[in-house]
Amino acid sequence: MPAGAPLLVCGSTHAGEEAILAELFLRIRQEFRDLFLVLVPRHYERGKEVGQELGARGVKFVYRSEITASAQFKPGEVECLLVNTTGELRYFYEHATVIFVGKSLCGQGGQNPVEPAALGKAIVFGPNMQNFAAMVDAFLKRGGAVQVRSTAELEKTLGELLADEKRREALGQNALKVVRENRGAIERTVDLIVKHLEGGELYAAPRC
Repeated sequence: MPAGAPLLVCGSTHAGEEAILAELFLRIRQEFRDLFLVLVPRHYERGKEVGQELGARGVKFVYRSEITASAQFKPGEVECLLVNTTGELRYFYEHATVIFVGKSLCGQGGQNPVEPAALGKAIVFGPNMQNFAAMVDAFLKRGGAVQVRSTAELEKTLGELLADEKRREALGQNALKVVRENRGAIERTVDLIVKHLEGGELYAAPRC
């Protein structure tokens, strides 16, 4: 990743979302020329499939598994890191400028927004966050996240946040306050949600 470049991290994405994110990334990059995308599919084994979608849209990407101590890339040769490994989402969240929480645009009920919120990051998610409704409501009421209703709104919001450092900082600090003030309740809620997700009992939204 280029030093100092703004970093858009899209975490735990699901089928249908990566193609949308790739296309809006390319459009946003026309304004933010050094913007770098980190795409972390929820299921890393989809890496090849997602890579084909990125390549078909002209995104210059490299797989995380290809990054080694000896790997070298020319400036501008890579604009996206496709993470096809496990256990590193938190690392990328820590270094993000803006975070999109996946499984919320085309997915089925959303992914956990607490992890990026606990890092004090500016987070954005789509309309399908039903599995985390109480947490989402808390973040939105306190100005700790942005929920968008469409791809067009997502693109607009990401552009606005990339251009507004003070707003990003405010979102992140508000999100962090919500997590700190509700830590015990949030942890219990997340544990309950994960338990039900494993049993396939929660909300399933239509796919894109």
